[in-house]
Amino acid sequence: MSEGWAADNRLSPLAQAVLHQLLDRLERSRGQAQGGAADGPSRPARRIQVRMTDEVVPGYLAGTLDPAARRALHADLARLEADGVIALRWVKFEEGNLLERVYLTPDGVAAAYRLLGRRPVRDVLAEVAGELMAWRASLPHALPPGWSWLDRWLEEVLPALRAGRAPAHGMPGGVAEVRRLLAVLSGLMQQGGTPVPVRVFSKRCLGDSKAFERYVKARLVSLVRRYALPVWGVAPEAYADDAVLLRELGLEVTHDLIAFCGPLRFRLRAGPVVDAGAFPAGLALDAADVAELMVVDLPVRRVITIENKANYREYVRRERRADEVVVFLGGFASPGQREFLRRLRAAWQHGTPCLLHWGDLDYGGILILQHLRDTCWPDAQPWRMEPGLLAAYADLLEPFDAAYRRRLEGLRADPRYAWAHPLVDALLARGGTLEQEALLT
Repeated sequence: MSEGWAADNRLSPLAQAVLHQLLDRLERSRGQAQGGAADGPSRPARRIQVRMTDEVVPGYLAGTLDPAARRALHADLARLEADGVIALRWVKFEEGNLLERVYLTPDGVAAAYRLLGRRPVRDVLAEVAGELMAWRASLPHALPPGWSWLDRWLEEVLPALRAGRAPAHGMPGGVAEVRRLLAVLSGLMQQGGTPVPVRVFSKRCLGDSKAFERYVKARLVSLVRRYALPVWGVAPEAYADDAVLLRELGLEVTHDLIAFCGPLRFRLRAGPVVDAGAFPAGLALDAADVAELMVVDLPVRRVITIENKANYREYVRRERRADEVVVFLGGFASPGQREFLRRLRAAWQHGTPCLLHWGDLDYGGILILQHLRDTCWPDAQPWRMEPGLLAAYADLLEPFDAAYRRRLEGLRADPRYAWAHPLVDALLARGGTLEQEALLT
């Protein structure tokens, strides 16, 4: 009888909803058999049931469900019971009028899937595993720099998928979702970090300018946060904003510009030589052009990076020396900014390459400088971030709480931050932080 319902769609929407609830609970249940034959769903080890509440069927207990819909629901469930798909428990003295519970029978699982046209989750997971393995086989044995974390991801999720279990973490979704995700990962690896507007990338990679944001963004961000950040070795705070994380992968959510000022002469591709020193307030390059930048002349003694815009503009207008290039960061250095600094370092002409960073005297400012040291300028040094400034501007300090104190203490215990330990000690002693804008007052 149930096969006839599937053929002519006579099973009511409410009865389908109850069956879906039962199968959802089956698939979440630990009683779902692990592994097994691939040609059919496993039988549950314990009784799967739903209570007939208003959450399962809106208005069922409240009495607001349309009487005709209630009769159709009861009739369909009774026929499913007669077919051995489910079992019913009626409220005492309310048989035929008010259901208490609906049970999925062990022998009714296959019929329930067939009636709903729904695939067992284990079959879907097995297909997803196949997609992932085929995709990895299509890539080079040695993944591109920065992408080695993909192998750890696959090593963690594939065993669970092959066994018919949804992984605890890193679950790529169904077949359609995983295909989109893999297409995006392949596209990003081929792109090699070159910045591309996110909607342009989405159109190019998925055929729809909005598909990435709708279907892939959240899954990709979660994957990168769990598997890539530990490999990259950068403080997670550097990528607290999803837009910053996507920018690291080569996807521009906002336009990335590299603003700087100083006597740098350069050309882009085979174009004319540009003398940046001719611009008293500096200029800005599109991040996409940095890959084509060739330094022609860099007659400087130091480079200064400045975290905040007000300080950058004030310094450029009133204090910049003739023998320095000043670069505005705006926070953690972007991929384009880091590449720009690497090119300056590689073209250094006078003495030892020198980079000074001026940032906030706080946890974030310390992390930003360490990020520069880790990614593009290993011997970068703090500037105008001396511990004594906390005493000089004591009335402008912003107090912090116990959680913030613990984060600072974590830096004190990390040898990578030895250069910052005097500042950390002063911050802990003072109990407050100092934004660099305070130095402009």
